[in-house]
Amino acid sequence: MRHLLRRSSAALVACVFAANFALSARAEDKSAKKDPPPPATQVAPGLAKLVDAPTPLKADDKIAFFGDSITMQGGYIKLIGQAIQESPAAKDLGVKLLPHGLNGGRAPTLLEGQSPWGKLGGTMQELIEKEKPTVVVIFVGINDVWHGAKGTTPEDYEAALKKMLALARSAGAAVVLCTPTVIGEKTDASNGMDKGLDQYAQIVRKQAAAEKATLCDLRKAFAQELAKINTENKPSGILTYDKVHMKPPGNALIADRLGPALAEALRGRK
Repeated sequence: MRHLLRRSSAALVACVFAANFALSARAEDKSAKKDPPPPATQVAPGLAKLVDAPTPLKADDKIAFFGDSITMQGGYIKLIGQAIQESPAAKDLGVKLLPHGLNGGRAPTLLEGQSPWGKLGGTMQELIEKEKPTVVVIFVGINDVWHGAKGTTPEDYEAALKKMLALARSAGAAVVLCTPTVIGEKTDASNGMDKGLDQYAQIVRKQAAAEKATLCDLRKAFAQELAKINTENKPSGILTYDKVHMKPPGNALIADRLGPALAEALRGRK
């Protein structure tokens, strides 16, 4: 009788253990379904053309960015760097990003490496000769228009762009020319300096075509994006925080449009 009781007790314990194990397994399954692992970070489509395999980047490539305070703040450059570092195809290549943003910079003062509001630590020629970049990105024009009578004439702006192109190419670098973005975000062509920006953007397009440089048409990209998202025709606060300088969405747009432009320039390297 005692032998039977011991066998019954053992069987009961085994049943209880099995039941608890099954309940635990079901709870774990339920928890797993509730909390799946986070998805892998997705790179924006434009940047993917630069960093995804087969990437046009090569070991020890250097990308130099010359521009005004938008480049000085560096938001779009950080996004490009982040995309490179998170890419299995590019993260171990040792790519260097070299930001040269001049506060208040115009095309002529960017060449000189200094303005009344800041210095680059050398002229553009000195910096390019010292760093020997693979690609030079030139993104200047806002202040040339914005500063009005103290800005840059169209003729001087075009002459400065030509000199920048010559400097970069004399050092063996490919060139990406960017059109200026916005001074105001209204979509009905009522921003006070739209006509000037359109004129200077056209100068950039002309130079890119004439000199066979890669064009990154940020002026066009911003107009298209604002037409979609600035439904209330606000003067700022959508892509910029003050009509000129970028909020995170503005920096993201610049970085994403620079992605394919940089890829094109790198693939066309000599």
